[in-house]
Amino acid sequence: MWTKESVFKEIKKIMLEDYAGNSAVVQTSLPKVTNQMSDEAFVRVVEGYLATFKDEHLYLSVKNSVRPNIGFRVRRHEDVLYIIEASQETRLHTGDKIIAIDGLSIEELSKKYALQLLHDKVERQKWNNVLMRARTITVEQRGVAMEMVLTTYARQRYQPTYAAKALTRETFYMKFTDFAQEYGVREILKTYEQEIAAAKHLIIDVRENYGGNDAFYFPLLDLVFDRDYTAKELQGKDTMFTNYTARNCALMMALLEDYIEPGMNQEIERMLDREMFLLEQHRDQGMIEVEEELDFTVEGKATPPAIYILTDYYCGSSGETFVAYAKKSPKVTIVGRPTMGIMATCNVVTVDFGDVSLNYSMSKINEDSELASKDGIQPHIYVPWTPAHLTKDVDMEIVRALIAEL
Repeated sequence: MWTKESVFKEIKKIMLEDYAGNSAVVQTSLPKVTNQMSDEAFVRVVEGYLATFKDEHLYLSVKNSVRPNIGFRVRRHEDVLYIIEASQETRLHTGDKIIAIDGLSIEELSKKYALQLLHDKVERQKWNNVLMRARTITVEQRGVAMEMVLTTYARQRYQPTYAAKALTRETFYMKFTDFAQEYGVREILKTYEQEIAAAKHLIIDVRENYGGNDAFYFPLLDLVFDRDYTAKELQGKDTMFTNYTARNCALMMALLEDYIEPGMNQEIERMLDREMFLLEQHRDQGMIEVEEELDFTVEGKATPPAIYILTDYYCGSSGETFVAYAKKSPKVTIVGRPTMGIMATCNVVTVDFGDVSLNYSMSKINEDSELASKDGIQPHIYVPWTPAHLTKDVDMEIVRALIAEL
């Protein structure tokens, strides 16, 4: 049975031996964990320790009520937090303003929790991490400020969105909130094959995309590019270093085996088989660079002739690599805000400790790659996030204006 002290001891070991990121910070002063501390104090200490690595692909999953679900999400603009979604907290509404938390202003809190917020740029800050620790918020609704005591809600199960529709006879729209399912992407492309082929303009919305496996979005690249590309051409000078420890190989092997399902695209299945072969071949060899040699060719198409990809800070992991590859196509215009910027380390595996799980990366990208930038993949047309996004789709309006100019 895991105790708090044994869990933290194992996490420190993982950060030294298995984690692909720079572990020099582990050698500095370490927090103290005892079995007598509360669950809440333990989670905060461990999350504070992990935050020192400044890696959004490194995080703790908490299964009990220590990390409460507050029932709403926020985004900062200037010195106000705007409610962008209130899925369960019925006292709040989209567009309401939080002007203080536990009596402190947003500006004061941004200094106090600079490490937890992760970014100086306000539209990229992660304020829900701070709100989970709060007791009260000061909310402004229709110009009237009031104090509200926060409550907690049962967590809702995440449901991915794989959606598609024709906006006009010439414009087709697709939305993917992750790339964790090969079947979902394949079914969209199969169901709407004729509509997509006839479209002059294709919009792909990955503004909120939680990643998955790169192999699952590869069929989309056939639409994105106007000529054939090998996987090696797409990767260019990007190289990957993987830490093939025994633990990492076992965890990733189990994950890849879960991905394989009946009826899967044969090329994608071969890619997964190749990844599993490398895990067996290099098991227990530690950090090495391995040329992936992906057996995949993008079969580019002339149609649709114009592709618009909508991006935002909530696009991460495999969503980011999709944007990075698509950006190389002359057919593509990327509109919105930079992606999350978490691909410096990648190939995330999970260690289960019972009440908590540690999620960390076993691979890293070469430092001069755009994918390694903490600032994310930059759009061609940057659209700052403002409260106007809460009442209308500003990004889509810009895309429609671009289409109208053609």
